[in-house]
Amino acid sequence: MPTNSNDWRSTITRRTALKAGVAGGVAALAGCATDEGNGEDPAGDRDPVDERVDRQFTKSLHRGTYGMDNASWNPYDPSDEMANFDPPGLIYDPLLVHYHSHDSFEGVIAENWEDEGDSLLLELSDNWTWHDGDSVTTADIATDIDIRFRISDITSPDSHASSYIEDYEIVDEYAIRYYLRDDFTMESVLANELADDLVIIKEDVGSPSFGEWRDDLLDVDAESDEATELVSEFQEWSPDVDDIVGNGPFELEEVTDTSFVGTVYDDHPNADNIYFEEYVIEHHEDQVLAFMEESVDSIGLNLPESPDVMDQLPPHHEINRDYDHLWSILFNFGDYDWSDSPASNPTNQPITADENVRKAIACALDREQIWTSVPEEYELYELPPTLLNQTAVDEGVVDVEGYDNYDTDLDRATELMEEAGYQLDDGMWYDEDGDPAELELLAQSGTSVQVDALDSVQYQLEEFGFDATLNAVDEATYGESRFDGDHDLLFDNHPVFSIMGLTFVDHVWEWFSQLNHVDYESETWEIPDEIGNPDASGTMELTVMDEIEQLHLTGDDEYIERLAWWLNQTLPMYGVVIAGDYGAIRSDEWHVDAPEELLDNRVAEFNLTKIPDAELIPYEE
Repeated sequence: MPTNSNDWRSTITRRTALKAGVAGGVAALAGCATDEGNGEDPAGDRDPVDERVDRQFTKSLHRGTYGMDNASWNPYDPSDEMANFDPPGLIYDPLLVHYHSHDSFEGVIAENWEDEGDSLLLELSDNWTWHDGDSVTTADIATDIDIRFRISDITSPDSHASSYIEDYEIVDEYAIRYYLRDDFTMESVLANELADDLVIIKEDVGSPSFGEWRDDLLDVDAESDEATELVSEFQEWSPDVDDIVGNGPFELEEVTDTSFVGTVYDDHPNADNIYFEEYVIEHHEDQVLAFMEESVDSIGLNLPESPDVMDQLPPHHEINRDYDHLWSILFNFGDYDWSDSPASNPTNQPITADENVRKAIACALDREQIWTSVPEEYELYELPPTLLNQTAVDEGVVDVEGYDNYDTDLDRATELMEEAGYQLDDGMWYDEDGDPAELELLAQSGTSVQVDALDSVQYQLEEFGFDATLNAVDEATYGESRFDGDHDLLFDNHPVFSIMGLTFVDHVWEWFSQLNHVDYESETWEIPDEIGNPDASGTMELTVMDEIEQLHLTGDDEYIERLAWWLNQTLPMYGVVIAGDYGAIRSDEWHVDAPEELLDNRVAEFNLTKIPDAELIPYEE
């Protein structure tokens, strides 16, 4: 099962991608974490401690196949090591948190933000200090932006470092004004530019320091070879671990090749709400096994596992609960002739380029049969194709009543194939030239969910009359073949949390364009003009990226609805099963309580120590 397939990279910084999502204010929902156990109180009659005790909270490193003591501490390192690294979440704080599943925000270092039309004013709290005692101020934010914008000037002079921010102005030590490129909504700017990214850059950290690197980058001629070489040198550089200075609730105490140890930073604004001394992050080859054997108190992701493994876990609270991946049938549209197409000398002309064929395939399949074929930890996706998860639907982000669910209907599938110009002869479909309707199904041989699902798909489609071939290939061949378009169908996964799947522009739609082989930037689509009525007599046209841009400019749910409706009607993908990817904290040793949105969102294990109305407290021994 996938742990976290968001393996995207940036040549400038982890921050340059348009991370996307538009927020609509959703009130905070107070709630308690779910206890999974045998129905008894896992803590027995013990109470949470009421003062700090000499205890450790241990967490398994969520992704770590490298020496922890040799990792880069430069967030501009193009290998993006820090993005796969837990310690930043431990020792640094963000400006604010975006609770994706609930589309709400909570300030951390930032205490206020105001929409000023063509700009956004962000005000920092004056309570935050770096672990060396210096105040966290807008000068730190400015150093970061200066570096980011300058690297963009040098490496990508024809594009913007930020899709949202044109320029900035330091108002005072604790206020910064961002001038926007367009009249974007405040929520869009927060979600895409300012939320969740940790405040890491401190001007005087490192030798040379970040400030000295900034000065050199600003002084060099941006069009010179020297500038390009300087960027490379900077991106390959990292401060020594002994020089690292954080600003979060824990400061780095010790780093080994297998663990990080952080101790409470007593001057942190939330320090009085932390009731244990040390937060330890450990590397374990098998994180779930480490949790099962009670070697650690927490894992960030990787659940659920198979039912027999889940039965062996200690009683636990579920955290990071809404970071789901939807495994879908992705159709190849066969559009290879556009500037950013990844296809090299493509030869396959997929019959799935025809919308009627895509819909016929969906109606010919029984997704419950596919679901029963994959490992037991996967859950059936029962929503119509929209790229939304159940939380988003329950929150009313989109009303999916009337959307096409593409239920199994062989009569409808037959009509759709005939409309596409195919004829059924002796149980097999043929095109107008008498050639059989062939489908190439591509899977990665080492990923059981892909192979198992496409085994079922192949069988069902052959029963319907397609000539279907399943190619299960090694990882390298799969990666190359799917980009070259050597398939009609893939079974692959993508995140579905709140509306992020619809608006995660660089990270999802650019990726989809490479798997679907269609230019979402320029393609114009015609769909029924009455949302929720596939049989509407009129039609409307839209372009995916234009809709997303309008969503960011207006914040109007109309554009979310139009995108969801477009996907439902054009069917570039057909969702089948959900792979949960949540984490856990032992509930027999730790009291956990927090608003629902915090527990649903990723990195709850860190935010529980940063947010005042969250509790991570050990029980009395």
